[in-house]
Amino acid sequence: MQNAAQMLLGYLEEKYLGDAALSVEWLQTFLKREHSSIDWNTVTEDGLPLLHLAVMNEVTPPAEMQAVVMELLAHGAKFDIQDSDGDTALEAVLSATEELEDRDDDPPTDDIKATHVAAVRGLILSPASSIQSSHVQSICSWLRRHVPSEMQSQVIADLESRVGKQEVRKLWSSEELLGYLELCAYDEKRGVKASKVKEFLDAGASPGHTQNGATALLLVVLNPYSDLEELKQVFHMMLTIQPEVATMRDGFKLSALQWASDYVSVAQQHNLKKANPAALLALMPAIISCLPFDVDAGEACFKVSADGQCPAATVAHAIGIKLPVTRFLAGDRVRCRIGVPGHETAWEEGVVLGIGYRERCWPTSHPGAPYEVMLDIGSRVYALVDNDRIIRREDDKQRGARTQKVPAKGGRFRKQQREDGTWELLDTVSGKARHASPPDSDDD
Repeated sequence: MQNAAQMLLGYLEEKYLGDAALSVEWLQTFLKREHSSIDWNTVTEDGLPLLHLAVMNEVTPPAEMQAVVMELLAHGAKFDIQDSDGDTALEAVLSATEELEDRDDDPPTDDIKATHVAAVRGLILSPASSIQSSHVQSICSWLRRHVPSEMQSQVIADLESRVGKQEVRKLWSSEELLGYLELCAYDEKRGVKASKVKEFLDAGASPGHTQNGATALLLVVLNPYSDLEELKQVFHMMLTIQPEVATMRDGFKLSALQWASDYVSVAQQHNLKKANPAALLALMPAIISCLPFDVDAGEACFKVSADGQCPAATVAHAIGIKLPVTRFLAGDRVRCRIGVPGHETAWEEGVVLGIGYRERCWPTSHPGAPYEVMLDIGSRVYALVDNDRIIRREDDKQRGARTQKVPAKGGRFRKQQREDGTWELLDTVSGKARHASPPDSDDD
């Protein structure tokens, strides 16, 4: 003779496999009589618990489904019990909705989605369910991405009744922000607007809210259509609210700044012929401005490109570019923070080659990077911001000896003293140096 758990399992499994609707009346009668003797850990041979069998039944009408789920939970079904794949009943039904888009079913997909929504509502509304923030986030993401808009408000209201309006408002606004950013970049192929982003942030949206490992901040960076001035406002708002979002990395272990520096590849991913450097030109200054000094976003100097250069002052003036005012001059010895393998950074010494470095695709409204530097290790980099976080005066103690420079009237070549006391003539453009006589000698 079957025990109560086996009888209930047999009923739920028969209906599930036979595509037959569950009966609330049958369950109410059975559970009223047998609930005290049911082992709620009972599973099928495939590892499906009792609650999973119920929520996965896609032919039960929505009103019946919600009542079935709440009856099972009210009589002892476990909200957090997992199937053989490690999924709870909530996770299983959310995944089932996502999979509908790859199926060709009859009845129409929206009918099945309505049943899934009813199952989720039953799980939310049952007092026996322990609804946590992680559940709310998963449900909000599921609603935005896979549930018709006319069904969303019911679930939002249910969540608010369980965890409060403020919590739900914050997470739902974060999802709406992600939706807006995806729409701009991938559907409408247009830039983000600071005023629109502000609306979501004012409603409680988090810049660090993620989808598939990508934060809202990263989605802004990955949009190659945005305007520089708009991005300056967007990044400043986001990093003011949540500075640490700049330190977050995606599934490729890359930060938003690293993606921004690779703007050529981002443009290519969108099949664009012209790269848009706006994300990099706006994000680096925002990081320097908004992040506390002890928050490390991996900010660094970047390698120069083949078409990068520092225009002469006369050329810059002629084409309407105002060169930046800088702390260092051409020929000054500096230390630069650069990226190294393993997504780490290190400091390297070098000499400033020029002021106002820029690349061909940079807008003329941008003054250019303050410095182009020839590192002692042989590579050339540029510092996008004149700040100690990425470029500093060379540290005498760390060099081991004082490097003396002779004041000069300016120009490409400078005399300076080496660590061993001898003198050299430095070409501040190429970074090359040759032996030279002391400055008070007439030998040269």
